[in-house]
Amino acid sequence: FVVESILDDIRKDPWPVPSDKRPARATGCALSVATSLLHLAIPRRGARIMLFTSGPCTSGPGAVVSRLKEEDMRSHADLAKKAEPLHQPACEFYEKLANPASLSQGTDKNKSKKKAPPAPPMAAYHA
Repeated sequence: FVVESILDDIRKDPWPVPSDKRPARATGCALSVATSLLHLAIPRRGARIMLFTSGPCTSGPGAVVSRLKEEDMRSHADLAKKAEPLHQPACEFYEKLANPASLSQGTDKNKSKKKAPPAPPMAAYHA
């Protein structure tokens, strides 16, 4: 019943999107917040985040396409030629979200070779 009432309360976005732009979608931020909340609510346990979106991330961390419609969306050929400037930073951002343990591992070669115990996951991944 609660889910149905939430869905009934959803309204159309009151701010229209100009015809020359794509809608602003901060999907990366939303996933980062969801991941942080999960790690705070149930630390060191498995969980699942379900994302329902109607298009690509266009703003914030993880953006894969510009908001301007005059800039074409990337194609497979662009990715193969590495001609898409937003692709690599977005991949790195989502990789950090998927593997938070990699954030706590240092890359300093001057540190001793002794392995430190893994640090607990950090709350914010888009710092």
